[in-house]
This record gives sequence, structure tokens and C-alpha cells, in this order.
Amino acid sequence: MIIDCAVYRDGVREDTAHDTDSLDAALAGLGEDDFLWVGIGNPTTDELERVSQSLSLHPLAVEDALEAHQRPKVEQYDDHLFMSIRTVSYSDDDITTHEVNIFLGTNFLLTVRHGGPSLKDARKAAESMIEPLSHGPTAALYAVVDSIVDHYENVAAELEVDVQEVETSVFSTERSNDSTRIYRLKRETLEFRRAVLPLKEPIMRFAHGAMPEDSRPYFRDIGDHLTRAAEAIDSIDHLLDNALQAHLAQLSVQQNEDMRKLTAGATIFAVPTAIAGIYGMNFEHMPELTWTYGYPACLVAIGGLCLYIYFRFKRSGWL
Repeated sequence: MIIDCAVYRDGVREDTAHDTDSLDAALAGLGEDDFLWVGIGNPTTDELERVSQSLSLHPLAVEDALEAHQRPKVEQYDDHLFMSIRTVSYSDDDITTHEVNIFLGTNFLLTVRHGGPSLKDARKAAESMIEPLSHGPTAALYAVVDSIVDHYENVAAELEVDVQEVETSVFSTERSNDSTRIYRLKRETLEFRRAVLPLKEPIMRFAHGAMPEDSRPYFRDIGDHLTRAAEAIDSIDHLLDNALQAHLAQLSVQQNEDMRKLTAGATIFAVPTAIAGIYGMNFEHMPELTWTYGYPACLVAIGGLCLYIYFRFKRSGWL
């Protein structure tokens, strides 16, 4: 369905009817420097087909916009540009991405959103700056892309906070299942990377020649934000690798500690086992069998040897 539709004349908004039947009339009434900005959310095939007929969109681009499983990309057609970009949100160690497909023509901008946050704030921010919007639909494209990319940095900051929590947990004395959380964060970081990195190359093309000269500084600014987000992702991934290695090393050290304690305990109990085993044999002529104090003497010898071995292990740090 059409969520918002307006004509912009010299950067000033003029509302139009929010239905597909009014698009042709709105397009026919555009002046040389005017443009139409249409926002659609979760469209049906028929709705998008109707809009595509009014805007003369390429059928392959329309097909991509309907599938909503596109890798972030930019494609240039004869009279319009198609861009697929992903919105990213983060909560409870979980990255969620949704797709926004954008069609940019000489006198229109069409955004097709499949789930995710609304683009109303991006439109309001653009409308509050009349002078940039007077540059045409490329200014509206900048407003949408800038809004989405700015949120990448917020997500990266939230991820870094959770990575710091993991690092603290890894080096704490309490035992915890950090490997599960580290793996989950690495998986979510990979999903984040898939949304961000493919955008760098097309945005740099926008900033260095693919857009009108007066729009290029704005896209260079987006490129800087993308670069910072990409660097943050690389840093997060590197920190998670280090945390995982540290966690595995600590597990290995703990296992060695446990094995040393088990070895020490087995050594202590080997003494009474050996002596009891010898005197448990059914031979008639064995030493001290007829001695009155043989049994208590044997117990004292066993206890003394066990204590001696225990204190030696204690002094060496095995217990």
C-alpha cells in the first residue's frame, strides 16, 4: 500500500492522494524542477505493477523489488536507477535486517519497504531542509540512504558494548558458557557485514561521478559513515576472535587444573589400595600376620604416607 505520496516544488511539500490511480495525474502536473516522492510498504504484486506502469519502471527491477531477498546493490537502467539497501536493527544479541528498494528517476523517487522501521523520520528530516530538497529527487535519495546508514553506526556501538561484556565475562573467575554467546555474536556480525560492505562501492560511485556535482558531497558524507561502520564491524569481529581464543585457552587451563587434581587424588588413593591389595592375598606365611599391633601399624603407615603425598602435592600447587 502507498504510505506517503507528495510532490515537492522548490523543496516545499504538496500532498497528493495516496492511491495508485492518482499517480498519473500527479506526474502530469510536475514542473521542470518538481519531483514526486512515493513511499510504499509491503506491496502486493498488483500494487507495485500499477505503480511501475505509471513510473515506467524496468520489469527486472520491479521483480527484484518484489522478491525482497536482494543483496545490497545499485543498478542503472535507461531512465532510472534501482538501489537495494538493508535496514539493520539490534536487540538481545540478534541482528534483524529488512529490505528497502529505491527507484530514482529524473522527476520521482519511489521507496519500497519490506518490513523494518518506517522511513517517515527520514522524510521529515529532508522536508525540514528545504534548500537541499530543491535539488530534486537525488536529495530525497540522500535523505533515505543517510537515515539508514546513520543507524548502522548506532548498531555497531551497541554490538561493541556486548562484546565488551563478553570480554569481561571471559576473564572473570566465574564459569559461564561464553563460547555460545561469542558464536552467536559472530554470526550476527556476519549478517551485519552482509548489509554494510556491499554498499561501499556504489556509494563511492555516487560520491565521485554517478550523481550531479552538487549532490556528491552529501554522498561522500554517507561514504564516510559507511567506512566507519565497516571498520567497526572488522574491529568487533577481531575482538570476538580474540575473546573466543582466550575463552578456549582458559578452558584448556581449567581442564589441566582438573586433570592435575584427579591425578593427585588417584596417587593418594593408590597407596592404601596397594597395601590393602597385598594384605588381602590369602597366603598363610605373610609378614606380620600374627603380630598383635600389625593392623593398627598398617593403618598408621597408610595414613602417614597419604598425608605425606597430600602435602607434597599441596606444596607443588596440584591441590
